[in-house]
Amino acid sequence: MDKSRIVITCAKGVTPFLKEEVLSLDLPVRSVSVAGVETEGTMEDAMRLNLFLRTGQRVLFWVGDLEARNADELYAGLFRIAWEDYFTPDEYLCVTSAVDNPTIRDSRYANLKGKDAIVDRIKKKLGRRPDSGPARTGAVVDLYWKGDRCSVSLDTSGEPLYRRGYRKIPLQAPMQETLAAAVVAATGWKGKRNFVNPMCGSGTLAIEAALTALNKAPGLIRKNFGFMHLRGFNRPSWNAMVQAARGRIRKSFPGKIVATDI
Repeated sequence: MDKSRIVITCAKGVTPFLKEEVLSLDLPVRSVSVAGVETEGTMEDAMRLNLFLRTGQRVLFWVGDLEARNADELYAGLFRIAWEDYFTPDEYLCVTSAVDNPTIRDSRYANLKGKDAIVDRIKKKLGRRPDSGPARTGAVVDLYWKGDRCSVSLDTSGEPLYRRGYRKIPLQAPMQETLAAAVVAATGWKGKRNFVNPMCGSGTLAIEAALTALNKAPGLIRKNFGFMHLRGFNRPSWNAMVQAARGRIRKSFPGKIVATDI
């Protein structure tokens, strides 16, 4: 795929740290909002962002904008997009949305109309409809619909990036891993001094501190991303990125991490 706008979402207040992460990956920062950073790049750049970002939530690869005053116009606009270029009928599809439109009272209705348009288009062009539903385990299309304008993107993350993959038994309300990584970044911790985390709960801050000190890319732990379900996914390129990231992991660091709780 050619270069496109890439929007990376994050928790409010985290954008200064996310901005620095984007710049460290040699990508430009086009704009910064309250809860996101916009850059520009190829799908391979989106793959790198998913692998290395500690503070980002979702990496959205822009497909296009359309005018939609109501659900029928949303359907028509989405049906005109060449979705057969992005995924096949064999892939599971999920549509997510953020909606601020006076004709829509429940964003799930926008998801449904969006899903219908995409699968109808694929059936017309390729002869079969892909399976679809709410799970973000396959290809994910994101709609940001405000007023009569809708921005359409591929969610290359699939599941949000705070779902690192190391949390096998989630506790009741752990701090999100991406927010914990931002807190660690705010302390300036690089592993040279001690990191003390009393009342650590499920240990999220301590774990993110360890990943930072070891220079271990957070995406190394995950086995599934949304971009893996797009047509043309470059598996050899991804494997090379992963191998290079593994080669950058430090074996140790001089500081100690102390995490305690009852």
